[in-house]
This record gives sequence, structure tokens and C-alpha cells, in this order.
Amino acid sequence: MNIKLRVFKINRKSCEKLIVLFIFLFSISGCAPKTDYASFEDKKEKGAKVFIKDRQVCQNLSSENARQIEGSKGAGERLNHKNLLFLLCMKNKDWAVRH
Repeated sequence: MNIKLRVFKINRKSCEKLIVLFIFLFSISGCAPKTDYASFEDKKEKGAKVFIKDRQVCQNLSSENARQIEGSKGAGERLNHKNLLFLLCMKNKDWAVRH
């Protein structure tokens, strides 16, 4: 009977760890902005090539500015700040996020 309890405890711990891992991965995937051409509305009909250049510029800009954040901000706040900077940059370059 002790063997069955041990197996159940091991399986239960493994399942709990697996569930926590899935929740963590799911929450992280929701934090990242969509950066593909289909996720943005091409207001001025610039095309995919211009989008790729603008996206690269905005990604570099948001990465550089996110590194400059100092203080007690957590990783989640930094990621949100970086994503906000990216989306604002894209908006300034006339790319609107599709909803």
C-alpha cells in the first residue's frame, strides 16, 4: 500500500509541475506583441518590405530603451514597457494593430 501512495505522490507532483509550466508559458505568450505583417493594418499601403524595415527599427528602439530602465521594476514591467514602446513606434510609422 505504501508503494501505491508513493506512486500517487510522484505523479501528483509531476502533474502539478506540468500544470504550472503550462500556465507560465501561456502567460508569457500573451505578453509579447504580434510582430508579423498580418497583425498590422497597412494604412498607407506601404507594403511588406517597408513593414519589415519599420519593424526592425522599432524593435531595436524598444530594446535599447528597455535596457535603460533602472530601479526596482520587475521583468514583467520591463517587458510591458518594451512592448508599449514597440507599439508606439509602429503607430508613429503609420502601422495600426489589427483587433
